[in-house]
Amino acid sequence: MPTVRIAHIDLTAFFVSVERLLHPEWVGKPIMVAGKAEHRGVVTCASYEVRKFGVRAGMATAIAERKCPIAIRVDSHHDAYEEYSRKVRTYLKKYSPVFEPASIDEFYIDWTGCEKLFGGSIISFAEKIQKNILEQFGLPSAMGIASNKVTAKIACDFAKPYGIKEIDFGAEAVFLEPLDVKVLPGVGEVMLKQLHRFNILTCGQLAQLAQDFVEENLGMWGLHIQGYAQGKGSQELSVTREQKQISTEETFAKDTRDKKFLHQTLHEMTLKLSEILRHSEIKARCVHLKLRYSDWVDHTRQVTVSPTHDPAVIYKKALQLLAKADTRGLPIRLIGIGLSRFGEEDAALDLFDEDTAKREQMLKAVDGINSKFDKTVVQIGTAD
Repeated sequence: MPTVRIAHIDLTAFFVSVERLLHPEWVGKPIMVAGKAEHRGVVTCASYEVRKFGVRAGMATAIAERKCPIAIRVDSHHDAYEEYSRKVRTYLKKYSPVFEPASIDEFYIDWTGCEKLFGGSIISFAEKIQKNILEQFGLPSAMGIASNKVTAKIACDFAKPYGIKEIDFGAEAVFLEPLDVKVLPGVGEVMLKQLHRFNILTCGQLAQLAQDFVEENLGMWGLHIQGYAQGKGSQELSVTREQKQISTEETFAKDTRDKKFLHQTLHEMTLKLSEILRHSEIKARCVHLKLRYSDWVDHTRQVTVSPTHDPAVIYKKALQLLAKADTRGLPIRLIGIGLSRFGEEDAALDLFDEDTAKREQMLKAVDGINSKFDKTVVQIGTAD
């Protein structure tokens, strides 16, 4: 079988890069895309010239301006960002059999078995892609390549702002071993405090712990994160060229009946898939749920819904499907969600529904903020 090669592409300081395309006089100057301080605004993107002063995305504008008084504050122009994101997506699809937009400025590409496409050297091909994105669209980027999505994204973070980093197949755990556990997805403030309580500071320390210890002290979610620390992660991208269905699924480190954990997993999946829908500018009319029990028997359910890309709607339906599908009482090995029957967004729908309009504006704002962070910092309240 061919070696799995998944690339994660991140458009460097994307909002700032687009603003500089619109205003070439800002090239090389300290720029931050941020709301006004007097309106309690926050920084959504900071140029590297500003980051040298300790300014980061998510920081209050008032604090950022005190740290970097010379920074030029710029209002966001989301329509322009979406336009440039679409251009890059269209370009990348030409060079990838399987493609997934992870956010407005992040993309996954599966180049497994594509040696003929890139002439045997994946690094040379990645450099060509990176160069073309810069020359054709004026957008710098970084890229990470690994055997799974999680490791590829972490590698990309280390390649920033303009590099490419490939992690050889089988070397994932070695690469992750010395890194701070904070680099792992799912390690928020609460989990980090729990890990530090046991003096677990690095990915290597977490990877080497006994599974029984992790489950007892950190729960099923801790086992999930431990898998990331061991260099494991999803190797399946959620969107193909045809976009007949997008889906994601997780095989657990240990079979479980933990209802809270199952709901949390569905919640994370829902947020991910709904964001993909919004960035692909499509809505789904069908929600699918898949369960695999400890004896490898699968149960599936699906339901038709009004066209949606709202995680609250999808999550509610997913919980209903879980209740219907989970009839055997056996430990669950795998759970997955799929969305299908796509249609393009219709701006005329719910035009006179004020609540719906406000909800759409909120979703768009959340996407804009989260796209500038390495982790989701604003979550939509869909969890029970």
